[in-house]
Amino acid sequence: MGHTLLNLIDGYPMADINGTLDRNIESIAYDSRKVEPEALFVAMPGQHHDGSRFIGQAIEKQAAAFVTEVSKADMAKTGLKSPGVTAIHVDDSRHVLAWVSDRFYGRPSDRLDLIGITGTNGKTTLTYLLEKIFETAGHSCGVIGTINYRYGGTEYPAPMTTPEALEINRMLHEMTGKGVEKCCIEVSSHSLALKRVRELRFAVGVFTNLTRDHLDYHKTFEHYKESKKILFRDCKIKKQVINIDDPVGREIVQESSIETLTTGLDSHADVTAEDCVLSEGGIRFTLKTPSGTQAISSPLLGRHNVHNLLSASAVALAQSMSLGHIERGIQSLERVPGRFEKIQQGQDFIVAVDYAHTDDALANALKAARTLSKNRVIVVFGCGGDRDPGKRKEMGRVALEMSDFTIITSDNPRTEDPKQIIRHICEGIPAGRKPKEHYTILPNRREAIDFAIQKAQTGDLVLIAGKGHEDYQILKSGRIHFDDREEAVRALRIRLGVG
Repeated sequence: MGHTLLNLIDGYPMADINGTLDRNIESIAYDSRKVEPEALFVAMPGQHHDGSRFIGQAIEKQAAAFVTEVSKADMAKTGLKSPGVTAIHVDDSRHVLAWVSDRFYGRPSDRLDLIGITGTNGKTTLTYLLEKIFETAGHSCGVIGTINYRYGGTEYPAPMTTPEALEINRMLHEMTGKGVEKCCIEVSSHSLALKRVRELRFAVGVFTNLTRDHLDYHKTFEHYKESKKILFRDCKIKKQVINIDDPVGREIVQESSIETLTTGLDSHADVTAEDCVLSEGGIRFTLKTPSGTQAISSPLLGRHNVHNLLSASAVALAQSMSLGHIERGIQSLERVPGRFEKIQQGQDFIVAVDYAHTDDALANALKAARTLSKNRVIVVFGCGGDRDPGKRKEMGRVALEMSDFTIITSDNPRTEDPKQIIRHICEGIPAGRKPKEHYTILPNRREAIDFAIQKAQTGDLVLIAGKGHEDYQILKSGRIHFDDREEAVRALRIRLGVG
C-alpha cells in the first residue's frame, strides 16, 4: 500500500519542509517502536511524552520522513537531521496524523456509512442497538467502542473507546474489505479534543446527553462540552440525531445547519415515545416519527434506555431503515454487556451489574432499580482513582439518596489510596444517613459484593455499579483480573449453597 509523501501530505498547510516530498511511504507510525523502513513517523505531543523526543529512533529505524511541531531552527540545534529523511514542520501534528491516515487507507469512511456517537452516557448501548437493527435489515455492521472492536465475525480488545486516527482508518479499511456496509463508532471527548476523528466523513452524527465526566482531563465542564460539540461543528457530517431533552443538545441544534432529526421524551421532538410502560420485563411504547408510528418492545430496562431506543430509531430512519426493521432489531437485543446486566443463579432477588460511573448514570441506574425492585434497593459502588475527584461527592449523595442501603467500596483506585477516594465519596453523604443503618464502607470490592448479596432479602435489588463489562481492577501494584459479574455469580452460589 505504498504512497508518495506528496500524495499523503498534499493540501495540508505546512510551516516548513526540509527534504523532498518525492519519497515512497510504505507505512505510518506515531510510536517510534513501530517504525519500519520507509515509514512516515508522526511525532505528536502527549500528556506524558513528546513524540519529537523519539525522532532519532525513527531515523535509526530507516523512516523515510517525519512530521513534527518542532521548528526547523530548533531541529537544527538538536542535530536531528539526515540527508535521506524528509522533515515536515507543522503547527498541529495530531491533525496531520488524521489527515495522512485517511489518505493512506484510501479514504475508507467514504466506502461505508459511518455513525459517530458522542455524549456522556448511552454510547455503547446505542452501538449494540444499531448493530442489531442494521443486521436485521440485511446490512453487515462493524463497531468501534468501549467494550470491543468487532467486524467481519471477529472481536478485538478495545484498549480505549476511540483509538488513534491511524487505527480507526486501518479498521475501516479492513471492514470495507470484509464487506461491512455500516460502522458505529463511539466518539469520546478525548478523541475529539485530540483530533482523532477530524478527517472522517460521517453519514450520521449522534448526541446522547451531557453530564459531568472526565474533568480530570478537561478541567472544566465548559471545555468538556465544547469538546463534544467538535463532532458537529468541525467534522464532516451529512445528518445528525440530537437528544433535545438535554440542554446541550438544544445548543447543538441551534448552532448547526446540518440536516437534523431530534429525539426526546419531554420536548417537541421529531422522534418521540408515547404510552411508555417500564417493567421488570423491559420497555414498551409507541414510537412516533415523521415516517409514522410503530409499537416498540425491548428487553432493556429503565427510562434512560427509552432515550437510547429513540436515538437508535432516529439513526435508523436517517439511514432509510423501515419501521419494521427498527422494531425487529430492537426486540432482538436481549442485553448489553455490563449495562444493567442481570445475574441470575436462581435467587429470589435481583442482582444487576452496571457500568454507571458518573452521578447521572448512577441516578439513572438507581431509578431503573427502583421500578424493578419489589422491596429494597441495595447499591455497591466506588469511584476511580486518578480521575476527577469532584464527582465523588456527587456520586455519594446520589447513592445514599436513591438507595435503601449503600456499600461504599473501591473501583479502580489506580495510584490513589482507596481510603482517600472513599473519604471524598463520604463528603456527599446526606444529613441523617447513619452508618450500619443506611450505609457501610468496605474498601475490598470482593468483600463489598459478598456483603451486599448476603444482606439481600426476597424482592430486593442489588445494583453493583461502576465497572460493568470490565474484567479487571487497576491497583497501585498493577492490573488484576476482577469481573463484577463473576464475583456476583460466585457470591450467589455461596449463598445458595451450590457449586
